[in-house]
Amino acid sequence: METGLTVNIDLLKRGDKSEYEKIYHDFSGVLFSLSCQYINDQMVAEEIVQETFLKLWEVKEALLPGTNIRNFLYTIAKNHCLNHLRDQQTAWKHLSRIQALEYQYAIESLNRMGDSYTEFEELQKRVNEAIAALPDDLREVFTLNRFEELRYKDIAQRLGVSEKTVEARMSKALRILRAELKDYLPLLYMISNLFF
Repeated sequence: METGLTVNIDLLKRGDKSEYEKIYHDFSGVLFSLSCQYINDQMVAEEIVQETFLKLWEVKEALLPGTNIRNFLYTIAKNHCLNHLRDQQTAWKHLSRIQALEYQYAIESLNRMGDSYTEFEELQKRVNEAIAALPDDLREVFTLNRFEELRYKDIAQRLGVSEKTVEARMSKALRILRAELKDYLPLLYMISNLFF
């Protein structure tokens, strides 16, 4: 091997944990550095390293005797990085679309609003009632995002679900609130200073 490190593929294939730990010790730092070059987030880079070694463990029995572990691990880590970046790109495009729509709703709602504070208070009351009526899982995600200003990633970690689940719940909560409040939902963002 180019690194001068010896890896016993036969032991690894048989599930030898000490061989696996040796590989982890020898390559985890290098893979972390590689991941950090692609992903500008150390927590995500650490997750990618963990996923890379998990994948190695899952496919260990299929490894060929002459497998270059270094190249194998680099390829897995690189692919995980690229997948993460693609997912992020898709999420940002989606969020940008949502944000643009919400700004438009806010502008339209504010143009229709009167100058009376009583009207404003009544609207705030209706918004609070609509949020309280959301199903628990949707209300929790909505509140964490809009009132505690947590990002989807942070909400996912807190709740032990995927970011996609958080995104789906948030989208569903917004759909329900839009239907419930019709033209007045955008004021929610103004009341609570909740623009992205």
